Amino acid sequence: MTFKQNFKLLLTKKIKILLLTATTGTAALTLYTTTTATDSFTNKITSPIHAVPRSSRAISTIALTIADYKLSLRNLPVNSDSYYQKLSEVHLRSAKRILKLCEENKGFYVKAGQFVASLKQVPQEYSLVLSSLQDQAVPCSFKDIKQVLQSNLGRDLKNIFLSFDEQPVAAASIAQVHHAILKDHQEVAVKVQYPGLESQMKIDITTMSFLSKSVAWLFPDYRFNWLVTEFREVISSELDFIQEARNSEKTGKNFKNNKFVRIPHVFWELTTRQVLTMQFCWGHKVWILNLLHLSCD
Repeated sequence: MTFKQNFKLLLTKKIKILLLTATTGTAALTLYTTTTATDSFTNKITSPIHAVPRSSRAISTIALTIADYKLSLRNLPVNSDSYYQKLSEVHLRSAKRILKLCEENKGFYVKAGQFVASLKQVPQEYSLVLSSLQDQAVPCSFKDIKQVLQSNLGRDLKNIFLSFDEQPVAAASIAQVHHAILKDHQEVAVKVQYPGLESQMKIDITTMSFLSKSVAWLFPDYRFNWLVTEFREVISSELDFIQEARNSEKTGKNFKNNKFVRIPHVFWELTTRQVLTMQFCWGHKVWILNLLHLSCD
């Protein structure tokens, strides 16, 4: 019998109820997000629509992963060599499956994958596979970015900037950065949050939380329920660019006597929760390497 045939048999009434509950929960959350005040009317409509295929992919991926663990490890003696070898194989397959999910769903799923990859507590197979997400980001169209800028700054860009490069100099999972020159000829870097993220975050985090609790229900030894809570706190903080600007200024004060560190100046009159404008500084990417220290006699 093939794995897919086994998988169909494993989708018992228990798992089917979980999937139905997830779908219903997402639909209920959709109604809530339409009342969110921080997003435009268009985003209030499109975010729930986009959430349906995203949540469906997440649910099916986790269901398949649960089945993989259940079927692959059954009848194997726990703590045996064969068990650990098979467990490593399942970890690797599952990590690749989740990597594909993150790449397809983008946004917070990429951010979540990056977050998991940075943790020492997760199996090594997950860290290695999901680490490929660190440099993956697709820029948003400038048309959408311009709408975010104008709605946050309250003025046409021509009244603020002498020039504004439509092509971003950098892009990440929640925002992208543009080079611009102010009317007074100061060079600035403008970080703009992608539209509709707050509504999308509520739906995605709720889906992730449900799936994590479902895995914990099916696998009593699962010890990663805290991941979603931790990720929610991290991502909520990252979505607040005002807090990021304050942190930047605090860092600047801490390193004011260090000639090797330069912290860009914040332009507060052009900074909001979704737009961060700072002094443009040229520099180089900092690479952080994980070094394995070996000791010998």
